[in-house]
Amino acid sequence: MALTIKKWLTQAKTLVNPLDAELILTNVFKASDRTFLVSHSEKILSAEERQVADKMLTLRAVKVPLAYITSEKWFYGRKFKVTPDVLIPRPETEQMVETTIGLYNMLATRIVIRYEEAVKARIGVIEPSWPDNPNVKEELEKIKEEILSPVMIFDVGTGSGCAAISVGLECAHAQVLALDISEPALKVARENKTKLKAENVVFALSDLLDRISDSAPVPDIIMANLPYVDRDWEWSSPEIEYEPSIALFAERNGLALIYKLMRQIKQKWPALFEDKKRNHQKFLVLESDISQQERIIRYARRSGFSLVKKQGLITCFEY
Repeated sequence: MALTIKKWLTQAKTLVNPLDAELILTNVFKASDRTFLVSHSEKILSAEERQVADKMLTLRAVKVPLAYITSEKWFYGRKFKVTPDVLIPRPETEQMVETTIGLYNMLATRIVIRYEEAVKARIGVIEPSWPDNPNVKEELEKIKEEILSPVMIFDVGTGSGCAAISVGLECAHAQVLALDISEPALKVARENKTKLKAENVVFALSDLLDRISDSAPVPDIIMANLPYVDRDWEWSSPEIEYEPSIALFAERNGLALIYKLMRQIKQKWPALFEDKKRNHQKFLVLESDISQQERIIRYARRSGFSLVKKQGLITCFEY
């Protein structure tokens, strides 16, 4: 029996959340938004369209996450590809992105100020003849090389790459290195990078910081949305069962990987923790459950990190 969009939605909404039904059909028609369904409510679904829509509806009815059904999820104003190999991006993680962008803007501003001060100290007041003076041009290039280096940002546990790519696209003069232990997850992340043209983001396989050389430059910012779910927590949503356990669960009440990352930072760059002046302006931005944050803060302080900010699921430390 032929079904119009309106009739298909009426039936579908008895099986799943009404919004999910609308999003399924929007995806089937590759429409830009749900208004298409209203303006084309009497359109009859073709046999192929109905087959695809019914299959997606069946999956959603047994609680398969909608993002895995449609293979997409919006995050920070952009559409990302997702598969069952990656954790589904959460709106809460956008706060980690916001915090990182704020830190980047602060650091980038300080770099510009240092550059202007160096130019004034070493060359003097700006003159119209500067572009024609080879000595001035040479000195300017030296100053740029010394000071105008990009802000280095690590994203540890990148998954789909949504946070790393969002930061890279918002922070034009940053260099982002995104790490993950899962090669299938990195495959998805690289596809998102290509689609969204995030040229300043590089992906690499690594268990936390294991494959980062001890002689590597210190990143200005490390952001990490690591697995922090305790297996003993009670969950009301069956959808979590479809997500990769490697991206969700951690030992020690969900804190094992967060603690390990802090130890790695201290082991790789010990000089930063030995210097009592602490004028390095290096930051660690973490996502965790609110119930875990006091333990994280205590562990961080014992390890030499200083709390800068706590907001929602995000804690930010300086070291």
